[in-house]
Amino acid sequence: MYEHIELPLMRVIKQMEDNGILIDMPFFKKLGEEYHAQVKKLETAIWKHAGREFNINSSKQLGEILFDELNLAPASGKKLKKTTGGARSTRESELEKLREVHPIVDLILNYRELTKLLSTYIDTLPLLVKEDGRIHARFDQAGTTTGRFSSRDPNLQNIPVKTDVGKQIRYGFVAAPRHVLM
Repeated sequence: MYEHIELPLMRVIKQMEDNGILIDMPFFKKLGEEYHAQVKKLETAIWKHAGREFNINSSKQLGEILFDELNLAPASGKKLKKTTGGARSTRESELEKLREVHPIVDLILNYRELTKLLSTYIDTLPLLVKEDGRIHARFDQAGTTTGRFSSRDPNLQNIPVKTDVGKQIRYGFVAAPRHVLM
């Protein structure tokens, strides 16, 4: 196993790390500008529905707006969970229960998705690009408890695919001229 599988794979992994993956910096810059502009629009729309400005990223302030000022409650008898401290939860799973009750909830969920994509990928990945225009992640042959292959610094295996706005990030990884990304 070691001689015929693990050892030959080590050379491939080293080559993958040394080669890195090419990043389309202008694409990430443009996508970042678009998503930051969308976040600003969402922020304004959320504040309009709330009747005032507040810190959307503050669970406490968001809870006050949703539950105390707008008096939102889930339809059809669903119950909202509370945090361990006893506050009403504003986690995504709990907000999903309120999605049909008020338009502010959908705006908040969209806002959270975009801000997460910006902070985790769009604004961060370009900072990891080396002088050669590539990100050089680390790859581990048995990087998980189940022995699967993994990636870190950054983890390139968790680039979003579930939503259209998340999928856009994948277009920022490109092939070098006369090469194909597979």
